[in-house]
Amino acid sequence: MKLTQKSLKSVLLASTVLILPAEAIAQDKPELMTVDVEEITVTGRYVPDEKRATSEIANVLDSEAFALAGDSDIASAIQRLPGLSRTRDGYVYVRGLGDRYSSTLLNGSGIPSTDPLRRVVPLDIFPTSLISSVLVQKTYSPEFPADFGGGVIDLRTKAIPDDFVLEIGISGKYNTEATGKTGLNYDGTGSEIFGFGGSRRDIPEELLKDVTLASLTPEELEAAGEAIPNIWSIDSEPLYPGAGFDLVWGNRYDVGDESAFGFFTAVTYDINQRHRDGVRRTVTTSNAGPVIRSNAAPEVCDMPEFDGEDVSGCGVRQSNTDISLNGILSLGYEFNADHSINFTGTVLRDSSKRALIEKGQFAQEDALRTRSFIDWIESQVWTNQLTGEHYVNLFGDSDTFQTTKINWRANISRSDRDVPLRRDTTYEYNPQLDADLILARTDSNTTVYNALDEETMEFGLDFVQPMYIGGFLADVKGGFTYQDKDRSFGLVRYNFAFPAGISTDLRALAPEIIFGPGNIRPGGITLTEIFDASDFYSAQFENIQGYLGADIEISPRLRFAFGWRYENSEQVIDTVDRITLDPLLVTQKGEYWLPAATMTYEIVDNMQIRFAYSQTVNRPEARELSTARFLDDERNISVQGNPELRIAEIDNYDARFEWYFAPGESLTIGAFYKKFSNPIERSSRALGEGRLITYVNGESGELKGIEVEVEKILDVQDWFGWEFYGREFYVRANGSYIDSETVTATADLGVVTNAVRTFQGQSKWLANTQLGWRGDVDNMSLILNYTGRRQALLGVFGAGDEYENPPLLLDFVYSREFEVGSNILEVSLEAGNLLGDEIEYVQDGVITEGYEIGRTFSIGFKYKF
Repeated sequence: MKLTQKSLKSVLLASTVLILPAEAIAQDKPELMTVDVEEITVTGRYVPDEKRATSEIANVLDSEAFALAGDSDIASAIQRLPGLSRTRDGYVYVRGLGDRYSSTLLNGSGIPSTDPLRRVVPLDIFPTSLISSVLVQKTYSPEFPADFGGGVIDLRTKAIPDDFVLEIGISGKYNTEATGKTGLNYDGTGSEIFGFGGSRRDIPEELLKDVTLASLTPEELEAAGEAIPNIWSIDSEPLYPGAGFDLVWGNRYDVGDESAFGFFTAVTYDINQRHRDGVRRTVTTSNAGPVIRSNAAPEVCDMPEFDGEDVSGCGVRQSNTDISLNGILSLGYEFNADHSINFTGTVLRDSSKRALIEKGQFAQEDALRTRSFIDWIESQVWTNQLTGEHYVNLFGDSDTFQTTKINWRANISRSDRDVPLRRDTTYEYNPQLDADLILARTDSNTTVYNALDEETMEFGLDFVQPMYIGGFLADVKGGFTYQDKDRSFGLVRYNFAFPAGISTDLRALAPEIIFGPGNIRPGGITLTEIFDASDFYSAQFENIQGYLGADIEISPRLRFAFGWRYENSEQVIDTVDRITLDPLLVTQKGEYWLPAATMTYEIVDNMQIRFAYSQTVNRPEARELSTARFLDDERNISVQGNPELRIAEIDNYDARFEWYFAPGESLTIGAFYKKFSNPIERSSRALGEGRLITYVNGESGELKGIEVEVEKILDVQDWFGWEFYGREFYVRANGSYIDSETVTATADLGVVTNAVRTFQGQSKWLANTQLGWRGDVDNMSLILNYTGRRQALLGVFGAGDEYENPPLLLDFVYSREFEVGSNILEVSLEAGNLLGDEIEYVQDGVITEGYEIGRTFSIGFKYKF
């Protein structure tokens, strides 16, 4: 930001004291002429970082923080901030509120989500090597979108460097639960190693003639069934170490006396294999207590009813191969010190190949079944953003108005998510034949193709006008944003139907033989479509936004920021009623004037206190208003929307005390309270042998908590008199206590077990501790992360709520630089989850899901030219 002499920000510059020790000079050099110099003091206040300089309650992580903690993705990095926690699938909860209550921006613009079940993009797809800093703002200010509950997360990509930079890095990773062990896999394509599924998985042309199959002749139907790749079986294969590569390249060139051109580009690639051996159960309730409805756990194979039988391998086994390939290109041109434009293009690709086997009791106590799942999920987010920054003297040589700062942006983003050829089969053990037979039912096998596309266009302009108002220094700010979002989703689901009297000999064979071309024919096994009109929907979202506010320094110690935001939105979902099959057009409009105000009072030079109040909203997303069903890939649970959802409204209250007792050292203590009307939450219903997740509005809700954060440089050398070769020891620690309560809507009473409960995903206790050193050539950190128990799913029909017990994580990071000629070689060592803690879900005292995640060790080499 360009600062003027009278700008508000200039008052926050560091204090400077200039003293010329003339007497000392005179004593050392008596022959020199001495000059009396008056002591000059420039007043001001020391501002160590953006956390203090901003008018709001916020935290900021930069590249140095990423390096010290050794975090490779943004989700891992920001979970170390006070009041933040992450889920295992890369989403971040701010102050105990689910990801739906957070807003994620990239360089100030919205990002479309790749997940049909989430309103925000998972943050683990953003490598820290592409991000210069992350702002997590917990109080609302009107320049941000009104969809705000827990906070806003603004990711800032790396900009054009001041000098030439070229870095090449490689890394390797070992996991104790996966690497070197035998895992699960299935037949794929050679391009998978780079995250591309290949055309083999594409829906065949024979199916595209009519995806409903209704108009196909028997011959065409046979050809369509035979055209689908005959891939079903899961094989046992070795699991390999993970690997990574990254490249960073950039430079700046002067053009004439005032102009300059620069570029920055980076590419990152990672491939990792994960494996889990665990359990999965569903629970219902009875007068006698909890009842296990389905049970995939090792002990099932040892039950008395299977004594003497040749059964083994009960439980859940799952292997994933995760591939990420990301790139960024930034081009900038600086016309002069007052005008510049910048283009940033970002591509983030994330692919996952999954093989899953569940074996245990399903449906009835004596039924031992084996369910197998294979799928490939390919997600991509790309953004193209053009921005400009201009400083314009609109009012000439005025004592009232200073130079005006104008920022504009035009952003086009797109997300794609393809799940081609998702397949599952179910076999049941037959004790008479001592063999597993595929069920002779239509749900014994399923083949699914689905795709999600979302495109967002956003245009905005912001200005900041430094000025004097009645003798008070102020920054008047305002702007507008236009956002248009289009989403489409489609899913087709098929199975192969068996003819009457199919032989048990055929049903005992591998699915590649059962569904081989010789058996697919008229009168034999035939392809059928499980049609559900609600599996297709389209959605449009338009939002016209504007805001106006001011940041006024009323006195040298009192600062007041306030403003209003106006939003006029319309969301339209074109879907089908799942029950009546009638066309369903859901239209949801919202028009709001939302106030926000923050007061900052400086008690003494290095202490200040803030108070804030704001009103915000939380809108349902398109997939939450559609009746289409999706699969939660992590939990293997079906999820369906609710067209009756309403917009939630939130009142936010915040206070924080801040003490900056030295450069790089601070203590903050904060408290917050939020009141919700119509809070949106996940609910649960019974669905066959499992459960169905849906969305509901609660009657009301409230959230309150306390956050404490301290950063301190440790004077270890002075304490013990040891020599540490210039290393600076430090400790960073934070803790949060959060309490919440939501009240179930009247319509759900009698279905939801607990009418009053906590917010989903909210942990009562969160804590982080980071202890380490910063040196001239090396850095070390020991990091402990604690996330308390949190509600995962609501209990229904008498069953209790399900809770997740996240692992206690202890990580170690060390890096050191070595001179290699005129260049630098950086070597890094990382160890994750040193305590070996596991993930566990519990409902009514029963472990509904649990597995080890293992310890992870990695080594990396980066050569810096």
